[in-house]
Amino acid sequence: MTGLVAACGGSATIGSLQASRTPAGGTQTGASQAAASATGTTAASGSATGSAQSGPIACSLITTAEASAALGDTVAAGVAPVAGENTCVFSGPVFKLTSVQIAVIALAEFTPTQASVPSSFTVTQAPGIGDAAYYKKLFLPNTGGESLMELSVLKGQTAFTITVLDHAATDSTLMAAEKTLALAAVGRI
Repeated sequence: MTGLVAACGGSATIGSLQASRTPAGGTQTGASQAAASATGTTAASGSATGSAQSGPIACSLITTAEASAALGDTVAAGVAPVAGENTCVFSGPVFKLTSVQIAVIALAEFTPTQASVPSSFTVTQAPGIGDAAYYKKLFLPNTGGESLMELSVLKGQTAFTITVLDHAATDSTLMAAEKTLALAAVGRI
């Protein structure tokens, strides 16, 4: 989620949150990218198997077409923007600062029972997605009330987050888009 803000010119404060994540695995390596090229798959539509240690590769869980449909606009192919993190960002048009991010996270980061903290974040359960899921609305400091919506999902031994970033969209629109993407990702795990 914070990678979206950082990729879209967000503040250093938000970018630092990304560094504190403890993802379940690394990004796609040159060798695995070469293997994907050799088999004719792309990062966004390749195999969702990953390694047993890292789980599925984030860019394999949703496609560019699915990310475009979620934003209602054309996005670039998914890329892993931070070395060592199993994250994939699909960037929308630069002038709109929109994007979709999916990140495979450590099981310890999946915390559906956490309590909301007023003025910081709210947690809302999201039944019917994977084995368990919840939305977390983060209120961004020093932004005049802006927020980010993130959907966290657990499926088996894989946990991931999806964030659709579009400041022009309502919370309900973002939640619906994230749910659609999460259901697609769950189907690939």
